[in-house]
Amino acid sequence: MVGAVLVLDDKVIGEGYTQAYGGSHAEVMALKGTEGMDLGKATLYVSLEPCAHRGKTPPCADLIIARGVGEVSIACRDPFHEVAGKGIEKLMAAGISLEYGLMEKEARFLNRRFFTFHEKRRPYIVLKWARSKDGFIDGKDSGRGKKLTSILADQYVHCWRSEEMAILVGGETYRKDQPGLECRLVDGPDPIPLIWSEKLQQKDLQEKHLRKALIMRGKGLKEMLQECYEKGIQSILVEGGMMVLEQFLQEGFYDEVRRITTPVKLGTGISEPMWDSEGSEQIWLEEDLLEHKFQGS
Repeated sequence: MVGAVLVLDDKVIGEGYTQAYGGSHAEVMALKGTEGMDLGKATLYVSLEPCAHRGKTPPCADLIIARGVGEVSIACRDPFHEVAGKGIEKLMAAGISLEYGLMEKEARFLNRRFFTFHEKRRPYIVLKWARSKDGFIDGKDSGRGKKLTSILADQYVHCWRSEEMAILVGGETYRKDQPGLECRLVDGPDPIPLIWSEKLQQKDLQEKHLRKALIMRGKGLKEMLQECYEKGIQSILVEGGMMVLEQFLQEGFYDEVRRITTPVKLGTGISEPMWDSEGSEQIWLEEDLLEHKFQGS
């Protein structure tokens, strides 16, 4: 997600954002309609380093140079190996005045999934689970679990699913609950279903849309995430079960936690994974409490 604003004589004369994959980049949109204008005293503010390579579109750095923009203010460098400083070098070599680091923290947060994928070489990980008021995520050891959350909380969860590239559950959770792993309650794209299991076979998948699910067979968490990285999966919503969530928490492979506490009491069952919720943001979803915390916060 990239935005650009073109300013001349303290007035915004162009702005834009990167379109759907393969469409125009933010810089192209911001410079649209400025053909023939003297931009020598103009400043282009852009939230990510302009690209210097030809992909689906021509290099934005070349367009900026061709239009004679006098100054460029870049929030942060692009970690993608095809760019990674090359755009900055090209602009500087053309004699363009360059400012770097304006609102860098905010720009990195906006594209945290992208930066995590390229810098840590793994997907951005969001852990999510719902628990009863007395701390259980399931009320019994076998069969489909009891529903805990309200319809509003369910809508939130389906919205979260639409925001991530993939959704992951363990093989045991799939066999027990047979979750749909789709966005039925909101208008949004379904994530790629990932089922982490050594035993599960493609023929065992019940739901028709899950026939295209990816069965991850990596024995260790790090090995499984490496496989996801190699497949180009930039972000994952992890929905369970307890042993899978606990493994992510214990090994530190996560970036956000979203826990929903409901007023339902189960009395007994499968306990939730251990997690320190101190410092988390709290939001009420009718009678359910959402606790949201970023790793490191």
